[in-house]
Amino acid sequence: MITKWKVFNFKSIREETELDLGPLTIFAGANSSGKSTFIQSVLLVAQTLAHKVGSRSVVLNGAFTSLGQFDDLKSNDSESNQITIKCTCRPIPDENDAPRRHSRLSPRRGFYYGPHSGNLQEVACEISFDADASDSQRDLFQIQPRLFATQLSCVSRDEDNLDQIADITIHQSTKAISEIEGADSASEIDEELRSSLAFSVELDDDSMAEVKDDFRSAKPIGCMLRHFLPERIVYAIDTIEEDANAITTALQDDGRRAIGLRRSMGREILLSEEIIAILREVLEGTIDFDHAFKDKYRQESLFGTESETLTFRDWHEWLRRIERDDRLKVQQLLREREDLFDRIHAAMKDSIDQRPESHAFAPLRPPRLITEATWYLDNFFASSLKYLGPLRDAPKPLYPLAPAADPHDVGLRGEHTASILELHKSKKVRYIPSANFKDPVIDRKTAIRTLEAAVIDWLQYLGVASSVKSRDQGKLGHELKVGLSNSDSTHDLTHVGVGVSQVLPILVMCLLADTDSTLVFEQPELHLHPKVQTLLGDFFLSMALCNKQCIVETHSEYFIDRLRFRIAAATPEKELNSQTKIYFVEKPSQGSAFREVVINEYGAISDWPEGFFDQSQQQAEEILRAAAMKRKASRRNKDA
Repeated sequence: MITKWKVFNFKSIREETELDLGPLTIFAGANSSGKSTFIQSVLLVAQTLAHKVGSRSVVLNGAFTSLGQFDDLKSNDSESNQITIKCTCRPIPDENDAPRRHSRLSPRRGFYYGPHSGNLQEVACEISFDADASDSQRDLFQIQPRLFATQLSCVSRDEDNLDQIADITIHQSTKAISEIEGADSASEIDEELRSSLAFSVELDDDSMAEVKDDFRSAKPIGCMLRHFLPERIVYAIDTIEEDANAITTALQDDGRRAIGLRRSMGREILLSEEIIAILREVLEGTIDFDHAFKDKYRQESLFGTESETLTFRDWHEWLRRIERDDRLKVQQLLREREDLFDRIHAAMKDSIDQRPESHAFAPLRPPRLITEATWYLDNFFASSLKYLGPLRDAPKPLYPLAPAADPHDVGLRGEHTASILELHKSKKVRYIPSANFKDPVIDRKTAIRTLEAAVIDWLQYLGVASSVKSRDQGKLGHELKVGLSNSDSTHDLTHVGVGVSQVLPILVMCLLADTDSTLVFEQPELHLHPKVQTLLGDFFLSMALCNKQCIVETHSEYFIDRLRFRIAAATPEKELNSQTKIYFVEKPSQGSAFREVVINEYGAISDWPEGFFDQSQQQAEEILRAAAMKRKASRRNKDA
């Protein structure tokens, strides 16, 4: 769930604006005040991470919205060249359902989602992007903006219930490749590596320590990105130091992990003649070599002059075959030598002239917590954020087939609702039945029913239909028929009011969504009777109570008044204030301003903003005033 959202220099949001978002967040205000602008910033992030071309930092024109080019987004007359968006999310585990069934993640992304990932408490990501007016590719950057910086952080709770914090900062590098430490000696760099060096990387100390557990000489010098998230961090590796460390680790411990790491970089480490001499010196006088290393496999020749090098495979094979007591004695002696690494490292540095290159590049996945945070954001925005626009599809006798890309998407206009309902009508969903809203105090107990039964339940509560039936008509599409309370027959949507076609996409989209989804709606009340608008507030509250976040832009005072009633009726133990956030958006000068509207426990708004659904009260006052004046004038005429 999104808990905070910050926007800066984005269309009418000129000043840095950070808002707390609740399970049910409402935006109200006059036309062109900036409500949709805020929502568009959310959709921009979602359509970017859902886009299959990972080389694009941000996708301005995608599946959810078309925003034009960079200059169309940047606030007018702004002194800043960067647009900044920041999200803060709190993962909500689903204790009732199985793991997500329809992730957009494909194996090519390679993100690790390990056993500790369920312990994520918070994930935050801030991105800044620009068009770089000084660059010769400015026209391209207008359509495909350049990433300026990414800051990603997360909090995870470990087995001891202690919080672990990790963060990474990725920034456009100001250095040429020749100036980057570790890259200056590289003679050949492939194009992917060269692109990664355009970004500098900073990791927190714990994450860096995790990297150094495997590569003690590692220094981050670049980053391979998927959109604006880190996919691989490029490290400069001192191969001499790493080989010396791997040899020391392998000699003093079992060493198989160290050997595996070196092999994963495409090299198998050899024990050189100089290192063999060090081993002789360390072990000489303590072990009788002729007795310890001599057996039928001729281990006595391993240290002979005829062998200049020795592979680790041979070393472990030899170590395995000697007597157990001798093997333990060898390992103990090597562990006790604290200077073993320094001596091996020095010996290898002395022979550096024999090595063609002393540096290498290692593109590695980010440290564990950073990887888990990246996975969560990528999956959340690509798969768990849904959007339904303000204009729903007109009623039709037949509806198109479901999209193959996402068989859970009702479409921006609800055009795929019939096919999605037909596809999933027998699927079990957990929801709060409408009967739980009959009394002023909401009964929060959930039920598990089929999607079709849950949809019919809420259609009846809203009063727009008594039943709904979907039917697959093959290549023609899907048929949708509804029954009305005053008739036993069913009708297609062209023969009933538009209310059903307006409400049905909302119900299907919400009831089918997973826990920890964010559902975005613009003007869901369009074409609906005031009574239906009122009861729709109950439905959105039910979604919020099921841990499905709803972000709603509305012009409906009936919707707001229903929330006020429910908050006032709630008991202290089951208060609803924490479930809702309401913002009134206005444009006092050139930029949008967001003002939180607080509803107290009695359903009252203490600081009522001017223009916040006060027209009906003002109109009622004017009617009473006009009626009073008319009565007064009528009395005068009679007296005259």
